[in-house]
Amino acid sequence: MDRRDNQQVETTKQVFGPQTDVKEGEKDSNFVEENGKKFRMPYKMIKKVTFSNLDQKELIDIPHCARLQYRLLLFDAVIKAKVDYHKKFIRIIYNHAEADNNREKMGRKQLVDFMAGEGVHVKTDDMNMVEEDYDYYKELYAYAYFSPSIREAPPYGWTREQWKQEKVRQEKAKYRMEHPTFFDKLFGKNKPKVKKDGLKLHP
Repeated sequence: MDRRDNQQVETTKQVFGPQTDVKEGEKDSNFVEENGKKFRMPYKMIKKVTFSNLDQKELIDIPHCARLQYRLLLFDAVIKAKVDYHKKFIRIIYNHAEADNNREKMGRKQLVDFMAGEGVHVKTDDMNMVEEDYDYYKELYAYAYFSPSIREAPPYGWTREQWKQEKVRQEKAKYRMEHPTFFDKLFGKNKPKVKKDGLKLHP
């Protein structure tokens, strides 16, 4: 869940770019270039922290996890948050205190203290916590605008392999319709087939 995936990412280009008033001395790391234009990013390198092996009794139930996730997202410094009841982990992407930007920030200790106040006591040792750098542009912004793949489910009644073969057949048929050979034109195979009504017996 991310309260800003749609709102923030969709409006980034309007709010933060294109920049025509880039001043000398400003860090290039604050900008990205697309089609010859520079866009200012609200974040660059931020943090992603995952707390695992949580006590399921403290998570209580799924509604309680949903409320905790919502309360985490109320912090301006928290960009994404996920509280998983079944897998017993909490993952937070946030603008940490040492980040090189002018946005709202918070420390990891503040996150830990807040969750303890909500009744969930996370462990910060190497076995139960992983914190890593998170590139906002590459891993969130660019992924949303230039997704590496589009997931497509096969239609009802088709297996994935059958649909894959059918897609290839359709692509070949489409190409042949757009680039007909001499014999296709001669026998009218380049024209779309029109369904004809069957013979009707009149009284």
